Amino acid sequence: MMRLASAIAVLAVALPGIGHAQRRVVRAPITESPQIGGHVGYNFDADHLFVGVQGSIPVGPQVDFYPSLDYYTIPHVTEWALNLDFKLLPPKAPSWYFGTGLTLFHAGGNKSHLNVFGGWQARTGGLRPYAEAREILFGGSSFQVAGGLNLLLH
Repeated sequence: MMRLASAIAVLAVALPGIGHAQRRVVRAPITESPQIGGHVGYNFDADHLFVGVQGSIPVGPQVDFYPSLDYYTIPHVTEWALNLDFKLLPPKAPSWYFGTGLTLFHAGGNKSHLNVFGGWQARTGGLRPYAEAREILFGGSSFQVAGGLNLLLH
């Protein structure tokens, strides 16, 4: 009987510590400060250059809200795309990112499309160069690449 009571006492002291150790979670750091920047790119399907601006606003661990605006340089035509995206920053590949979102495309009328993208961005310094590839998914889809600079806002 004494052994049973001793065993119960040892378990009562040890189990809360073991349970606490199992619940301990290593949290990934939240993305740094917001960023703004500009870019230039080429859309292979439209066969035209585009220029644009983008922002990156941290909303959680390794997740940024990533809006951007692209203006296509097509003579005598007004074409632009507003991208409302979420960018995922994998902790094991800190310079790489990927994401998805909605593209609101204006070319003589408004259309909404899903998009997927991936890219690379420098993670040090106040000015951060980046390169990105994006596929806009709609009837016939559209592929484009862009590169630019982001300014880290402190």
